[in-house]
Amino acid sequence: MVRPAVNADRHHADDLAELQRLLEASARSAGDALRETFAPQGHMLSALQLAAYFDRTRGFAFATVTAKGEPRVAPVGAVFYRAKFHIPTAAYSRRVADVRERNSVSLTHFVLGSVAVIVHGRAVVLSEVDPDFGALDVFHDGGTWWRELRAKRAGVYLRVDAERVYSWAADPLAFPA
Repeated sequence: MVRPAVNADRHHADDLAELQRLLEASARSAGDALRETFAPQGHMLSALQLAAYFDRTRGFAFATVTAKGEPRVAPVGAVFYRAKFHIPTAAYSRRVADVRERNSVSLTHFVLGSVAVIVHGRAVVLSEVDPDFGALDVFHDGGTWWRELRAKRAGVYLRVDAERVYSWAADPLAFPA
């Protein structure tokens, strides 16, 4: 069976190894409800499987916290680069303001009955001066809205530095590494 290769320009081996350690630690520390719901034993996706699956921008729900401590969630596209999720957005957006003040975030991607990935962590705002910004633009095809933001120099990425990552697939073999 021929498997797709993980793009070495997109992910470094040490980044994927760190993600694998985090996936395993997260699964071990999962509470009873999460274990019952997701049954991680035999259903967890590896870092390599996640890298192959997220080789293109996919849809997520992204949550930030307001000054009043209220959650705010929005649909976003996310770029998976260096084994971390990056959300392209406007520098003047409410989510960027929330992250600058309170950087705790959650991110989830799911297809009912097929796959789920849940990430809890802290977000960092990346601007054009960040060394990864150019590479992110290569891997992200944001369409007209992103090109217009970039032309105004108003596009940023929110990098999610994960503290916990949970993955689940009904059939992990359906997700080649």
